[in-house]
Amino acid sequence: ELKPAFTENRLLESLYLHGERLEGTENRVHAELCTATTCALHHPHFSWSAHTLDAIAGERAILRDVRLRILGRTVLSVPYVAVPLRDDDPSPLPDAGFTEEEGFYLRYAIAYLLAQGALGSTRFDLMQKRGLGVNLQQNYARGDLNLYLLRDLRQRRDSLTGRWQHGQNLGAIQTRWNAEYRRNSYLLFSDNTAWNLRTDWTLPTPTGQSRLSLAESRNRTGAFENRNRALSLQDARTLGRLQSNLSGEYLEFENRFSSTRTGNRQWNLRANLRYTLEREMNLQLDWERFLPIGETNVFGGLERLPELSLAASARSLGLPLPDSQLSVSVGRFAEGFQTRIVRERYAFEWQGRSSSPARAPDPRPTTLWSYRFRQTFYSDDTAQYLLQSTMEQRLPLGRQSSLNLRWNYLRPYGYSPLGLDRAGVYNLLSGELRWFVGGGWSLAAQTSYDLRAVNTERDPWSLLNLNLEYQPAEWLRWRMQLGYDPNRERWRSVQTDLQWRFGDSRLALAARYDPERARWGSLFLRVDTLKWGRSRISFLTQYNGYLNRFESRQALWTYDLHCAELEVRYRDNPLGFRRDTGLQVFLRLKALPAFSRYGYGQLGQPVGTLGTEF
Repeated sequence: ELKPAFTENRLLESLYLHGERLEGTENRVHAELCTATTCALHHPHFSWSAHTLDAIAGERAILRDVRLRILGRTVLSVPYVAVPLRDDDPSPLPDAGFTEEEGFYLRYAIAYLLAQGALGSTRFDLMQKRGLGVNLQQNYARGDLNLYLLRDLRQRRDSLTGRWQHGQNLGAIQTRWNAEYRRNSYLLFSDNTAWNLRTDWTLPTPTGQSRLSLAESRNRTGAFENRNRALSLQDARTLGRLQSNLSGEYLEFENRFSSTRTGNRQWNLRANLRYTLEREMNLQLDWERFLPIGETNVFGGLERLPELSLAASARSLGLPLPDSQLSVSVGRFAEGFQTRIVRERYAFEWQGRSSSPARAPDPRPTTLWSYRFRQTFYSDDTAQYLLQSTMEQRLPLGRQSSLNLRWNYLRPYGYSPLGLDRAGVYNLLSGELRWFVGGGWSLAAQTSYDLRAVNTERDPWSLLNLNLEYQPAEWLRWRMQLGYDPNRERWRSVQTDLQWRFGDSRLALAARYDPERARWGSLFLRVDTLKWGRSRISFLTQYNGYLNRFESRQALWTYDLHCAELEVRYRDNPLGFRRDTGLQVFLRLKALPAFSRYGYGQLGQPVGTLGTEF
C-alpha cells in the first residue's frame, strides 16, 4: 500500500500494489508482474497490470506491457506508460463535453518520457465546430515548452499558441528566459497576432546583486499595431552602514494605425543612497531624472535633482517626545508634462502618536492620537504648512460590545507649486457602535459627519449603515445591512445573505434591494452537495434585476461508482467578451485530483456576492 504522500498527494487515496516481486525503499519502488488499483475491494472494479513497474517518489512512474481491466475484462493494452508524479506536471485526463464556441468536443492526452527527467504529454482536441487541435507540453531539466496548433474550421485559418520558459546559470550569472506567441486564437481576437519576450540576467555577490532585464512585446489586430520595449539595469548593495540602489531604465512604445504612427522614448535614471548614522537616525540622498529622446517633449513624473534628507526619532535626538519622528530635507524638484517647472524645496516634518494601539481588546476606555506637521518653503517665495490629526476614543460596553468615536482632520495652509505637497482638506467626525445582544444576535451602526459641510452645499452626513446579524452556531448565519441617507431622509439600499450548513450540504442565499427604484437589483442562490442515493447535486444562479437576465447558471451532478465518479457539469455565463456556455461529462477515479470551474465565472472570479467565503 502506497500512501498519498508517496505520490506528492497527486493521488488522494492509497495505491494498492500486488506482484510476484516487490522491492524498494521509502522513495523508490520496483515491481514485476504486478497489478495496481485504488479500489480497496477484495475483487476491485478496475486494475492496471504491468510486466514491470519502476516508481520514484515526487518524479515519475514507468510501466511496461500495461493492461487495463474493468470488471474483470481487459479493455486496453499498451506497451509503455509514463505517469508524472510531480506537482508541476498537469494530469492529462480525458475530457468530453459541449461548449457554444467548440460544439461537442473530446480531449485526450498521452504522457511520454522523451529522455531522463524530460516528461511530456501530447493532447488531442477533437472539436465539432473548430476541428482538431494538438497540444504539446514538454518539460526538461531547465524549463518547459508548450505549443498548441489548430486548423480552425470556422475561421478557415491556422491558430498557433506557444509558451517557452528557460532558466540557466552561466557561471555565477543566473539567466531566465520567457517567450509567448499567439496567432488567430478564437478565445481572443480572430485576426490577432501577439508575442512577447523577456530575459533577466542576475549576478549575486556577497554585498548585493546586479540585474539586467530586457523585455519586448508586440500586438497586432487588423490595421492597429502596438509595440513596447524596455531595457533596465539595477544594482543593489549593502556596504557596512551604507545601502545603495541604482537603476537605469529605457522605455519605448509605438502605436501604428494605417499610415499614422505615434510613440515615445525615454530614459529613467534613479539613485538612492542611505547611510545609518545611529540606530534610529538615517541620512538619505535621492536622485531621479527622466530624459525624453528625440523630438518627444511630453513626459511626466516627479524628478529629484537631487534631494538630501535626515530622518531621526525624537528619542535619538534626546527629545522627550515618545513615538515621534522628525525629518528635514532640502532638494531641487522638477515636475510637469508639456509645462515643466523647477523649484528648490526646504521641508521640516514632525509626526508621531500619543500611544500604541492595543494588541488585544482592552476592557478599559482607550484614547489614541496621531499627529503630523509639515512646513515647506520654495525658491519662488511661496510656502505651505500642513496640519493632520487623527483622534480615536474606544469605549468598551461589555465583553464583545464597543463604541468607537473618531475625529480626522487634514488641512494645508499657504501654497505649494509642486504637486508633491498638495493635499486635500477634510474635517470628519465618525462613529461606530457594535452591540452583542446575546443568543447569537448582534447589532452594528456606522456613519460620519463632515464639519466642513456647514458652510458649503455638500451633504454633511454620510450613509448610515445599520447591520443586523444572527449566528447561533457555526452552521447558520444570517445578515442584513440597511443603508439610510440622513440628508434626504430615505432608505438607499437593503442587502441580506444567509448561509446554512446541514449535514454535508450547504445553502447560500444573497439579495440586494434598491428602495429608490423599487427593484431587486441582484439575487444569488447556491446549493451544494444535496444527496439522493448515490447522487450529489449542486447548482447556483445569479440574477441581475436591473438587466432582467441571468448572469450565471451552473449545475453539477455527481454519481458515486465506489472508486470512481460520473460527473456532468453545466455552465452558462452569458455576459463578457464571449458567451461561456457548455456541458461537460467526466468519468474519473476518486483518487485523482480534479479541478472544477463550478462556482466561477469566465475570468476565474467567484460567482455571487459571498466570494470565497462559501
